Amino acid sequence: MPTSIGLDIGGTNISAAICDERGNIIYSCKRKSDYLGDQYIKNIDDMIGTLIKQSKTDIRGIGVGVPGTVDYDTGKVVVCPAFDWKDVFLKEHIERKFGIRAFVDNDVNAWTIAEKYLGAAKQSNDFAMVTIGTGIGCGLYLDGKIYRGHSYEAGEIGYLPLSIEAYQESYRKNEFGYFENKASASAAGRIYQAITDKPLDCKEIFLQAKQGNSEAQKVVTDVYKYLGLGISSLFCILNPEIVVIGGGMAEEGQEFLDEVTRNVTRLIPLKVKLGLSKTGAYGGAVGSALSVFYATNSKETEQTNLILSNIRL
Repeated sequence: MPTSIGLDIGGTNISAAICDERGNIIYSCKRKSDYLGDQYIKNIDDMIGTLIKQSKTDIRGIGVGVPGTVDYDTGKVVVCPAFDWKDVFLKEHIERKFGIRAFVDNDVNAWTIAEKYLGAAKQSNDFAMVTIGTGIGCGLYLDGKIYRGHSYEAGEIGYLPLSIEAYQESYRKNEFGYFENKASASAAGRIYQAITDKPLDCKEIFLQAKQGNSEAQKVVTDVYKYLGLGISSLFCILNPEIVVIGGGMAEEGQEFLDEVTRNVTRLIPLKVKLGLSKTGAYGGAVGSALSVFYATNSKETEQTNLILSNIRL
């Protein structure tokens, strides 16, 4: 049975899995992205080595999702703000070290593949996948395939300048953008600490807001408003069948989804459908693993469609 390795390299955690071509997880593990301090490449190598040792079957390839701009054709990480990477030839490094084909993509693009074939967008050929965690990312699945843009920067919605106030700030590619500095999980923590001088993570801030903490309520309300601004832009520009939301903040569940939907529909008079990711904590890793089979067969479109259309939960 052919298998593949998938890694989802987040700003906080790295999730990894060995999967078969239907997306079934055979083995999985997770660790902190800074497990070895700032030796991020060594950390990735260590995890891949562990997965190879755990595998009992033929490994067809290694898929890696990175939170940044990736030249998909060469596997070069153009920029990754979470790790302060610029022009890192990750595909070349992995193939040279392990002797196995590697496929490197934006992490949300990888998760989007999983969501299409295993999750909330199985019936959709035009949808957007938005992840809200350390930053904010977006994968675009348009007209039946991943859309990356002419310079692989499609979906970089973290940089959306959603207010005239954005003119007062400047952003470089190795920094988080205006939208994610207002509405990501890490932003919520920074904003709350600036107001109260007390450190709290995003999950705790949402909990405190439900318990009546007025400062937490203010932060959460503003996060929802900015999410409404950003996600409504996707509906206006792309007219997707659905926008699927994943990431740590989406773990707030149906109440979170209802509030985001409410804010979006307050802003635009268009047809709006939002859903929560159904692929779980390892969705990005599974999508990266599936991308190995997807990429391997990309030149033989019929074979690719056959493999992916047969995937079931």
